[in-house]
Amino acid sequence: MVRGQRLIIHIFFLLGNSYLFAGEDLSVKAEGVLGSGIGSYLTNSFLTGTFISLCIVFGVRFMLRKGVTLIPNGGQACIENLIDGLGGILEPIVGKHAFPRIFPFLLACFVFILLQNLSGLFPGIGSIGFRRNGHFVGILRPMNADLNATLALALVATLAWGYFCLKSVGPLGFYAHIFGNKADRNEIHISIYSILFFVFFAIGLIECVSILCRVISLSFRLYGNIFGGENLLHNMYGMSEFLTSGKFVGTDFYAMLLSFSPLLATLLDGILSKLGYFLPLPFYFLEFLVAIVQAFVFTLLVTVYMGLICNHGEEELPREV
Repeated sequence: MVRGQRLIIHIFFLLGNSYLFAGEDLSVKAEGVLGSGIGSYLTNSFLTGTFISLCIVFGVRFMLRKGVTLIPNGGQACIENLIDGLGGILEPIVGKHAFPRIFPFLLACFVFILLQNLSGLFPGIGSIGFRRNGHFVGILRPMNADLNATLALALVATLAWGYFCLKSVGPLGFYAHIFGNKADRNEIHISIYSILFFVFFAIGLIECVSILCRVISLSFRLYGNIFGGENLLHNMYGMSEFLTSGKFVGTDFYAMLLSFSPLLATLLDGILSKLGYFLPLPFYFLEFLVAIVQAFVFTLLVTVYMGLICNHGEEELPREV
């Protein structure tokens, strides 16, 4: 009977952080699947990232296998709704002039990060692996649970920010936005205007530091939320294993309750042992929402950074002669 219950748990919860290594500490970094040396660079997070990337490429190709048609099929309709929905939110931020150039990158950024975040909930990721030196090593692990991956995403986003901003306003406009004198020469004396030049140049240096800090904030925010969610599910599996294996009867609380009311203690143990099977489920829905929110927040922040330079409001619209 107990073996049958454990088999149900393994089948029902063959997801994410896995009952298989519940109770063990999660590594804060990705682990090499081929041992030490050169093989350590082939990490479980890297394998997951590569696998999800290939799934995106072939998935989009499959959804548009019949080409773009006037009457869209299910796959084309899904992509069009994603483009319309996300585009409607991001276009006012970056401006109509720069939006057609920037949006493909923002769309790819959102979809890639979203699927990488959700990968921790896919069957087999984190639950299939092997033991090395008494420690369970998953063959696959969510890519964004590795700080190296989120740092790479932040660096790519920052480089893309610089590229699109330069394409939109040019080198002189880019320099003027960061270091330029924002005062109006016609409204203040030339001596004060000259002093303000050094003030705004110093502010530009501070702005450069804030730009570098964006890499840190983007990477740590994404990593912290995904790794924290991985730990949360991991702990919930550990608690599920604790409740369903009958270990609750060995606690001091159960002994105290047993001395007070044996019937109540037995009833509580029976309820908890059954609820333990479903304990991780609510947290799967929570992590599903976190995955969507964090992908959107990352994309939205990158969009705002670009819009601060690329969006000039009505100035970007062509004037009628």
